[in-house]
Amino acid sequence: NTVKVHVRNIFEKMGVQSRTEASIEAVKRGWVEVPGLSMEEKEKPQPPAWEPLTAALSPWWWGVLIAIFAAALGMAFWPAQTFYATTDAPAFTTDMALPVSAPSPRVDTPRWSLLSPMPTARSRAASALLPDGWHIVGGENRDGDLDGHEVYNPAWDHWMTTSPRPVAARGAAAAGVDGMLYVAGGCHGASALNRMDVFDTATGVWQVAAPLPEPLCGLAMAAWKGSLYVFGGWDGERVRDVAFVFDLQTGTWTQAASLPAPRAFMAAVVVDDAIYLFGGHDGQAQQADAWRYRPAQDAWEAAPSLPRPGSGLSAAADAGSIYIIGGGEGEEDYPRERFDLTTQSWSTLDAPRRGPWHHASAAMIGPNLHIVGGWGGDYLAIHEVYQASHLLFLPAQRGQ
Repeated sequence: NTVKVHVRNIFEKMGVQSRTEASIEAVKRGWVEVPGLSMEEKEKPQPPAWEPLTAALSPWWWGVLIAIFAAALGMAFWPAQTFYATTDAPAFTTDMALPVSAPSPRVDTPRWSLLSPMPTARSRAASALLPDGWHIVGGENRDGDLDGHEVYNPAWDHWMTTSPRPVAARGAAAAGVDGMLYVAGGCHGASALNRMDVFDTATGVWQVAAPLPEPLCGLAMAAWKGSLYVFGGWDGERVRDVAFVFDLQTGTWTQAASLPAPRAFMAAVVVDDAIYLFGGHDGQAQQADAWRYRPAQDAWEAAPSLPRPGSGLSAAADAGSIYIIGGGEGEEDYPRERFDLTTQSWSTLDAPRRGPWHHASAAMIGPNLHIVGGWGGDYLAIHEVYQASHLLFLPAQRGQ
């Protein structure tokens, strides 16, 4: 705004209305020489009614004004130094406005190791594990909302790029059932989406399925016994407590029992006959609540809360534990917790890095917890692996 005011004042003193007129006037007055350009000699005009600018300003001020004028002309091309972009969407729905900083150094930590990074750095992606690999879809990075779709093959520690989702979105949710990848909702710019897209891993083709009953971004999704369950999210105006069930046989949506409270950007994990949901954002602040949803009874019950509030959590489960890695907002140190399903209690894990790490993607592949991407001072492509189990599988010997 200050630059614009200075430029406007210069235009008024020169008697011009635009940068083009100012440039022409500067050439006419001999302030700027243009090689190869000659102008016909004309009778010198009478002095203007207003006091000449050269008489009003010292050489030092001329230097200042020229610098301001040059800055105004180049503002549109000046690279961002601290933030990638601005958006009209609420801050809890995007990482675009977060200040960029150097990630904290990695420290060698028992059970943790690095594998091949994602081809595309991103946060707030949807992910699901299917027989052909771990699918990562959409999200956001410095280029904005993404439609990119990448698949990780754990047997070869290899990533490949495949057909993009038909829409670019962050904050969508995904689940895999019978070789089909379902991706629902998300944010595109400042709007929430109600669409659901289905990717057939056998054909590599996307199709559009029945849309969500309402637009939702930052929703949680889980698959359980032939149905997809969707919880909460931001509808473009406020955070919701809604829950819906999608019947995979009929292709229809029905409403389920509402969440105990409005939430977006929760972590959801299926364990036996229950779906656990952790943390999230209520539109005002991060929350620490944890709930169990029983699909068979369409009923909710409280579970032990997180040790501290968090949204954008990465979660996955094995036979006896639920792991919560990452989450939070801004520059705060990320959580790294293990929930013991037998004792229903929390403990803290060692971790290879400190500082922020949230809105990453997580999956339990065999005995290992994989975590990729997210925000950690910048958009990340990092791929960390935690050895959750010490089980060692030995090949059977012939003749025994």
